[in-house]
Order: sequence, then structure tokens, then C-alpha cells
Amino acid sequence: MGVLAGAAAAASIALAACYSPALRDCTVSCGSATDCATGQVCGSDGMCASSAVAGRCATLVDAGIHDAPRGDAAPPTPDAGPPDARTVRLTVQIMGKGSVAVDGAGTCSSLDPDKGNCAYDVVAGAPLAVQAMSVDGDDAFAMWTSIVCAGQAAHCVFTPVAATAVSARFVHSTMHDPL
Repeated sequence: MGVLAGAAAAASIALAACYSPALRDCTVSCGSATDCATGQVCGSDGMCASSAVAGRCATLVDAGIHDAPRGDAAPPTPDAGPPDARTVRLTVQIMGKGSVAVDGAGTCSSLDPDKGNCAYDVVAGAPLAVQAMSVDGDDAFAMWTSIVCAGQAAHCVFTPVAATAVSARFVHSTMHDPL
């Protein structure tokens, strides 16, 4: 038994020597900071993350960030402006009949050939406004179905720091006067 125990201990030491327990931000749920890896805090969203992104994991996950910035990395910021500004991809999806205007980039419409699935390059780290609008008097904006803009009215402002997706739902109104 002593030989097996010694071999197991040696294997554990060998594995520990090549294993780095660093955890990516927004991958481990927590109840307190003691649940998180060194350099991480337990954010208000119940996820371990660096202090730079703590409390924003749901937004970052919805934006498509799979490896959020570590605590020692500065959040991405744009350069002085075009043409050197760092850009990220904004994906817009429309469900139903409607459109979403992306400030400074264009308008995505369910009536376009792409049927309301659009992509724009936008400046990273700069506030961005999107506006959901009806394209038909019988259809109205119902809600944002993505975490980004969730709970906001048709006009939404957010700051993309990585690839981000916004989804707008429009519903057909049944409020017609009978003939």
C-alpha cells in the first residue's frame, strides 16, 4: 500500500507542476470571492471575473466573448478615430416585420434581401445607439430578445467591446376595427 500511495503522490505532484489553475473570466459561478481564482472577484451577476468585467458576464457572453479580458489586461478601447479605430462586429437579427437603425452604420430591415439578418463593423468601446422601428402599421416593436438591450425601450444605447448581437422582436397587432 505504501508503494501505491507514494506513486499516487508522485503523480499528483507531476500533474500539479504542469497544470495552471487559472480560470477564464465568466466561466465559474460564485457566491463569494473565495469561490473564485486568484485575481478574480465574485461579480454582482454571481460569476467569477476580473474586476474589469465583474458584474457584466451575461452581457459579455451574449456579445460572444468566450475569453473576456483578464484582470491584468486593460479593456479594449478605440484609437482616436477612423481609419485607425478598432472595430468589432455587430450582428442584428430581426424577428417579425421591422427594422433596426444602427447609429452611424445603417438600417437593417426585415424587408431587405437578407431578411433582417445584418452585420456591421462598429467602433469598439464607444457608445452605440440602436433604434427598433416598425416597417408596417400592423406590426409593432415588442421587445429586445438579446441580453444586450433587454428590458429597454425601442431606443437602446450600449457600448460594444467585442462582437455583439442585438435581436429585436416585432409582433403583428390584432387591434383592428371590425368592418
